[in-house]
Amino acid sequence: MTVPHLSKSTVFNHVVKPTLYDLKNSKHLEDFQKLVRNTPNLIVSNNIDSQLKELMQINHPKKTLSEQQALKLAEKHVGHSNFMTYGNWFHFNWLNTLVHLLPEEEFIKTRTSRNNYKISPEEQHKLSTKKVGVIGLSVGQSISITMAMERTFGEIRIADFDELELTNLNRIRAGVHELGLPKVALVAREIAEIDPYLRVKCFWEGITEDNIDDFLLGDGKLDLVADECDTIHIKFLARIHCKNHEIPVIMDTSDRGMVDIERFDLEPDRSIFHGLVNHLDIEKSKNLKIY
Repeated sequence: MTVPHLSKSTVFNHVVKPTLYDLKNSKHLEDFQKLVRNTPNLIVSNNIDSQLKELMQINHPKKTLSEQQALKLAEKHVGHSNFMTYGNWFHFNWLNTLVHLLPEEEFIKTRTSRNNYKISPEEQHKLSTKKVGVIGLSVGQSISITMAMERTFGEIRIADFDELELTNLNRIRAGVHELGLPKVALVAREIAEIDPYLRVKCFWEGITEDNIDDFLLGDGKLDLVADECDTIHIKFLARIHCKNHEIPVIMDTSDRGMVDIERFDLEPDRSIFHGLVNHLDIEKSKNLKIY
């Protein structure tokens, strides 16, 4: 039997962000009904009542609500006892699953409630306006997912040209059924499964001289770049452009827990890599290869 190879170009056409349905919108409702009727073996996850009860407890922190009290408050909050059209439904097509979630602001409030007061509400709001970029999605996967779980950004741009290989599974959280998928797809999907309201922009070819400015500046300048790529020329390229645009760079060096920080936002005149590469001809790095 011949097993077809799922190429990266094929996955480009796969959805890495779920489709949102607001059932109060007539067109969304029609499309939703068609999806439910026409999709074999569709899995439906509808625990909106549980989410609403959690929200009611968060809204009344000074007392412990019983199930019945929380449900009554939820019904009053929604305005009717049928919760079906409250909030939004998301279709995760790669999972063949429909999920019912709270509206965005209430979802964020509930999902991040146990961050308080590790992250204050004011800090959480400020972080929700930030844009971050991650270059390289091996170590970068852990960075991206951790930030998504804590919701310490509003938009993330992720870049990697590589596909998941078996030897990656010592450090990338993925399954053997995902071998051959672009690392970008893996990370984008996992973020969406944690929080479909987060904005994710994918750079399928990794970072290049042609797309670096779009990565850093497109739809607003990044507030932070995490560099975890392997290619030395791209490390130089990213820092040169980040310095030009006064964007800070952080890098896990994979050496005894060392984290490297270059605050080009505070010190725009500082040399890249702290001046340690000033003696090198950076142009020659284009010809370096990693084996």
